[in-house]
Amino acid sequence: QALSIRFARCASVPCRAWQMGTNSDSMDDVTQSLTAADSSDAPLLRRQMSSMAAAFEAGTWDPEMKMLEPTVNLLAYYSRGAPSVDALADAMEKFMWPSHRFSCCMDNGYWVSKHAKMERSYHFREVEVASEGAIDEWVQAAMMQALDKNYPVWRVTILRAPAPNRSALFWQLHHSIGDGLSMLFAFSPMMGCAGGDPLAKIPLPSALLPPEKRKAAAGARGGGGGGKPAQARGCCRAPCAFVRGALTPALVKHDTELRINPPVAQRSPFLPFNGRRAFTRFPRVKMDTVKSIKDQHSCSVNDVLMAALTGALRRYGAEVCGDPLLKSKSARIDFKSMVMLALPRPVDMGDLAGSLTNKMLFVSCPLPIDEPTALGRLQRTIAAFANMKSSAYIAGVAGLTDFVKGVAPTSVLQKTASETFSKHSLLVTNVPSTTVPITFPKEGGEQVSETHMVFPNVIPQVSIITYNGFVNANIVADPELFPTAEVLGEMFQQEFEALASCDLVL
Repeated sequence: QALSIRFARCASVPCRAWQMGTNSDSMDDVTQSLTAADSSDAPLLRRQMSSMAAAFEAGTWDPEMKMLEPTVNLLAYYSRGAPSVDALADAMEKFMWPSHRFSCCMDNGYWVSKHAKMERSYHFREVEVASEGAIDEWVQAAMMQALDKNYPVWRVTILRAPAPNRSALFWQLHHSIGDGLSMLFAFSPMMGCAGGDPLAKIPLPSALLPPEKRKAAAGARGGGGGGKPAQARGCCRAPCAFVRGALTPALVKHDTELRINPPVAQRSPFLPFNGRRAFTRFPRVKMDTVKSIKDQHSCSVNDVLMAALTGALRRYGAEVCGDPLLKSKSARIDFKSMVMLALPRPVDMGDLAGSLTNKMLFVSCPLPIDEPTALGRLQRTIAAFANMKSSAYIAGVAGLTDFVKGVAPTSVLQKTASETFSKHSLLVTNVPSTTVPITFPKEGGEQVSETHMVFPNVIPQVSIITYNGFVNANIVADPELFPTAEVLGEMFQQEFEALASCDLVL
């Protein structure tokens, strides 16, 4: 039900041919002794990073942007109290520490083992907070902090609030370790759920699942995934779609200047990071409501979510910010989102933590924020994402991305990424989790009630996770652009009501 579900099958074959960058780490023949502080004579593991992991370590943005370190932040709420440090640490030592990406430090393009044992006092900490609201405040500050590179680049904080408030876990993991999908796979042995197999409870397409899990997942979906992939038809459509995908980064223009995005002059050549970001959770939405709209209009879950978000952004800009263009029913507005797309990757069920990787694309998608009606926005959203579903288009995007990665110096890649993202008004990530509740960790843990990804980025980022029958969404944005982001969340929830009341079936 993530965007990747709609793309995975059409991306699986052509994109594999275009993967020029390396996504797996290789052993290096250099060994040294561990530092004296580790009091061990064992050889030092030194493993060369994949090209993607090394790129995340070096930084993916132009240095003049002064952007934060690329960190994956995960927030999990517990209704009956968060698990103990010992339960978490024991599970991590058993399942994750054996992986070099969790036990080694980053060191100029290499994973280097500098700690013979997992330093529990650093990797796990407990913080007492007064309320659930205080958890969000704490996370808003912590999401801006870099991890200590003298240690393996991950950390978890247990945020304990007194009952009846919920407690939470806040995970910080450097993006060099892996992307969200590979982390989902890697952590799955630590998850407990009804039926005992969490991967069988995640609505992913077969192309993104380990081969051993594809049959069970197809049965859980009733034999279907995200639907048939869109195919470019006709003798000219496939080549045109390929060229369009390859040239998109070069042809993209700055979005129309609105009161919910920075002035164009400030975004040229790229938007500097000003260090101000606020984290705001949206009210949860039932997946039954989303699926009802999806079935009514014969579209995808992603189409419904993106149409609702676009409607909420339009209303917020018009009603809260008083933007004359968004108040208009006839103004022509260019408004785009970068959307992250997960690609198929090899997964070893015998070594899930060893299968960690970064294998994804960012694609540009226009959002119909100038459309005055909910039904019109849904229709145009369906059309916009349909244009991005052909295998030829994905091959074009992947081909150009990997070609440039293979030949361009780091400074050029950083400048290109900075300029491309600055021409967009939004970044959206949409990830499916399990359709049933998860106990984490499986041994000695508690049931997770709500999950969020939390990403401070150069442009506003909306992160969506579907979990246990609900849509969990949040925005991390400059508070000058969204001073009352909680109102945006309320409007997001209301947009589903507007879409549900649309009678016309597409």
